Amino acid sequence: MHRRRNAASVGSLLALLLSTLVVTAAPASAAEEHYPVPASGSWEVDGRGWGHGIGLSQWGAKGAAEQGLSYRQILGFYYPGTTVGQVPNSTIPVALTALVPTNTVTLWNPPTSDRLFVGAPGSAQVEWGTGYITVSRTADGYLAELREVRGGPVVQDKHVAGTQLEIRSGGRGTPGEQGLVVTRDQNATSGTWYRGTIQLRPSTTATTFDVRNHVRLEDYLLGVVPRESPSYFPTHALRSQAVAARSYVLAEGRSVTCDTTACQVYGGAAVVDRNRGIVEQREWPTTTQAVRDTAGEVRSYDGQVAFTQFSATNGGYSVRGSKPYLVAKPDPYSGTASGDTRSRWTGTLPVSRVQQHCPDGGTLRTLVVTGRDGNGEWGGRITSARVECTTGSATITNATSLRFGMFSPWWRPTSGPVQQYGFFLNDTWGGEANHVFAYGRDDDEVFVGDWDGDGVDTIALRRGNVFYISNRQGGGEADVVLGYGRPGDVVLVGDWDGDGKDTFAVRRGKEYHIRNSLSSGPAHTVVAYGRSTDSVLVGDWDGNGTDTLAVRRGAQYFVKNAIAGGNADVVAVYGRPDDAVLVGDWDADARDTLAVRRGNAYYMKNVISAGPADRVQVFGRATDEVLVGDWDGNGTDTLGVRRTP
Repeated sequence: MHRRRNAASVGSLLALLLSTLVVTAAPASAAEEHYPVPASGSWEVDGRGWGHGIGLSQWGAKGAAEQGLSYRQILGFYYPGTTVGQVPNSTIPVALTALVPTNTVTLWNPPTSDRLFVGAPGSAQVEWGTGYITVSRTADGYLAELREVRGGPVVQDKHVAGTQLEIRSGGRGTPGEQGLVVTRDQNATSGTWYRGTIQLRPSTTATTFDVRNHVRLEDYLLGVVPRESPSYFPTHALRSQAVAARSYVLAEGRSVTCDTTACQVYGGAAVVDRNRGIVEQREWPTTTQAVRDTAGEVRSYDGQVAFTQFSATNGGYSVRGSKPYLVAKPDPYSGTASGDTRSRWTGTLPVSRVQQHCPDGGTLRTLVVTGRDGNGEWGGRITSARVECTTGSATITNATSLRFGMFSPWWRPTSGPVQQYGFFLNDTWGGEANHVFAYGRDDDEVFVGDWDGDGVDTIALRRGNVFYISNRQGGGEADVVLGYGRPGDVVLVGDWDGDGKDTFAVRRGKEYHIRNSLSSGPAHTVVAYGRSTDSVLVGDWDGNGTDTLAVRRGAQYFVKNAIAGGNADVVAVYGRPDDAVLVGDWDADARDTLAVRRGNAYYMKNVISAGPADRVQVFGRATDEVLVGDWDGNGTDTLGVRRTP
């Protein structure tokens, strides 16, 4: 059965890449490219790649794995000349950037341990029971105070003289390395669980200190791999990431690594609350298995661990690095993986961003690309540019600056968009909009529905309590105009009676006033459900052709399969309480389910239940209004956006 979706009434914003641009012939790489300031105030650009493009392409590894390559074949391609090596499970010191420096830190046991141990590194340590340790700096060392409850009295304290302090956790009687939960704020209700031990070292002032996590290499990788590669990637792509991450941290040449993109992103094991319950898991079974499957394995070159740099995607051509095995060459795998929206992308480059490079605060007249690396489309990545301004010119050669906020320095302005603003609707999960049109005013409220029962979703606009409904994906006059409800009502869209046509309902508190036809008049059905403070979602949850309600409280969903009050038919937990949520039939099984958004990633679930997402999509901009609908009548909901100036 065809399903349709109401607009993103939950107020989600999504970044969607739209390839609706006219492309001109690429200039020769040796010639200067002149781009005068456009009247619109921004350039529309085509781009390739995400990140520096050196070494392993993570999306390329996914594409290679989908084509049947093993992880060692993948690593051999991206690091030619390297061989398989083996290393011991050494200890890695990691500076916790958010706590460098700090003047206080609070720690407690993770779920796996029931004892705390405090003392100077390498010396006998005092054993403490379960509780919350708050540490501060003293004139000659550290003061650690144990409280059994947050904000309660100090039940035990210890002064440790010297420059360093170590805190461990473990089972009864014997210190271990199960880890600790750490937070800066002693009143925080949750903290991050790091495996291994925590060491404090003096910082730049007499009252502050730095916090380091000393963790075994293999445990460290458990918190790295899922932060660097999505956990849903194929097994051999995740194994290649595990080996690359293991090699990189050993070869990067730092005495202490960090937990950000300046080193490798490291998130620890989980976020844990004061009752030692896991709030957010940061290690995933698929990535943990990839680490275990490759335990101790690295790439080696000339007897040394190889410096295995990596980035999200090289866009189809890798960049030469500082080592013989970091070569520039065509990549037949980047751009082939399912769901890859970063190997090829489009975006908008504001003139104001480029103008920041003008001398003495001048006004930009022309952006001139003066050099490219010669590798790939349009002559490859930009290596130098010049800004010509009212105050003179300036040359730019720094690779990061040459991105101008884009995903990589491999981009070029196009001749301009076919349409800059309006509706851009996609029939697939690709980057190209299949339906582009303008309709209504920028301040209109937008709804999506199948208003005439033809199986294809279209747009309705609301001004006050008047709705302007179009039965086609285009501009022009409305096909239906009607008034319903009050101007301040919350509006919902659904097929309330199973006739194949979407109509409106208005919500007032916990009451829903449902109209089964596109006409003015009183509601056909009035029903109360949930609480007035609940967020509400609409969907056909059981596939019977009729839309019903679900209410959301935090990350919990109470789903009702009939237009009636009473108890929910299904209660499920999915995502996090602060996720933005969308509803759609993502797999064409006639049942609506949920998607949650985090940053620019969507996590689609094909059943109403807890657990990992069935599909993860990453998109670009964060300024578009997101719409969900079946734009081509094939039974599958996909994404569209509305873009306003």
